[in-house]
Amino acid sequence: MRTSVDGLVKHPANLLQEPVRVEDRELAIASEDYSLLTDLYQLTMAACYTGEGLDQTRASFELFARRLPAGFGYLIAMGLEQALDYLEKFRFSPSQIVALQATGIFDRAPERFWSLLADARFTGDVWAVPEGTAVFANEPLLRVEAPLWQAQLVETYLLNTINYQTLVATRAARIRDVAGPEATLLEFGTRRAFSPQGSLWAARAALAAGLDATSNVLAAIKLGQNPSGTMAHALVMALTATAGSEGEAFTAFHRYFPGAPLLIDTYDTVAAAQMLAEKIDAGEMQLSGVRLDSGDLVGLSKQVRSLLPDVPIFASGDLDEWEIARLQAEGACIDGYGLGTRLVTGTPVNGV
Repeated sequence: MRTSVDGLVKHPANLLQEPVRVEDRELAIASEDYSLLTDLYQLTMAACYTGEGLDQTRASFELFARRLPAGFGYLIAMGLEQALDYLEKFRFSPSQIVALQATGIFDRAPERFWSLLADARFTGDVWAVPEGTAVFANEPLLRVEAPLWQAQLVETYLLNTINYQTLVATRAARIRDVAGPEATLLEFGTRRAFSPQGSLWAARAALAAGLDATSNVLAAIKLGQNPSGTMAHALVMALTATAGSEGEAFTAFHRYFPGAPLLIDTYDTVAAAQMLAEKIDAGEMQLSGVRLDSGDLVGLSKQVRSLLPDVPIFASGDLDEWEIARLQAEGACIDGYGLGTRLVTGTPVNGV
C-alpha cells in the first residue's frame, strides 16, 4: 500500500479502483472516541432494539473463550482495568451523533435511538474474575448485566482489550513458569505489537503476569516503572565505523551509561567476550551484562560464560516458552531473556 503526499491511500488496483481519502492521518484514539470504537452491527442492532421496544430489557452477556490456543492449558485473565475505564467513559458526543447520521446508514432508525445515544451512560453491572486469575475454556472472564442495547454495544471494545491482554499475560506467565523465578525477563515487543496502543497494553499485561521490566519508555513511565534495555547493532556498527573498533564503540557507550549491558554479537561474539574479559581483568571496565541476539545461543552462551564468569548473560531473538525450555534442556548459560515477537503476537485468544 502506498500513501501519496496529499493523504490518499493507494490500494492495489485489483482490490479498490478509487483511492480512499484519509482526513485523520494519525488515527489516534482518545477516550472520547471509545464509544465509536465498535463494530457497525452493534449500533444497527441497538437501533433495532430501540425500534422494537427492547432496548431497556435487562440482558446478560458473558465473555469467554470457547477453546484455548493450541498447546495452552489455561488463560490468565487481563484487561479488566481498561474495560472498566471504557464503561465509565461511555458517552456519545453531539459531533459523533452527527457523524453517524451523515453516513445515511441510520436514515430509518427510530428518532428515539438518537436521544438514547445523546443521553448514553453505562448503567449496568459488571462481574469479573480479578486480573491475573487462571481461567479455562468456556469459563467466563467477565459478565455484563445491563439494558440490552448497552450490553450489546460494549461487546467489541471489551473483547478487544481483554482478548489481547489475556493473550500476552498468558504467554508471559508461561514464559515465567519455564524460565524460573530467578531469570530476568524483559518485554521487548513494542516493534512487533499490533499497534502503538497495543504495545502499551502488551507491556502492561506482560509486567502484570510476571515479567520484570519493559523497553517501552511510554508504557514504563505510565506504569510508574523505569524502562530497561541495552543497545542495537546499529550503534555498534556506527561507532565501530567512526571510532575504529568494536571495543571503542563499547567504551563510548559506557562513557554515557557506565556499566550498561552490551550487545556482543554484531561481529564475533566470542572475540567480543574475550576483549571485554581483558578490559574487566585490567580494571578498565565494569559490566552489568551482555546480550546475545543471534547464532547458537547454547554454544555461544557457554563460551561467553567461560570468559565472563561473573557477568549476567541475556538472550533475545524470537524466543518463547518452547525455545527457552530447549535452551535450558541443552545447558545454555543464560540468566535472562528479552521477549518480543512471540510474546505480543501469536494464536489469538478467541474470546466471544
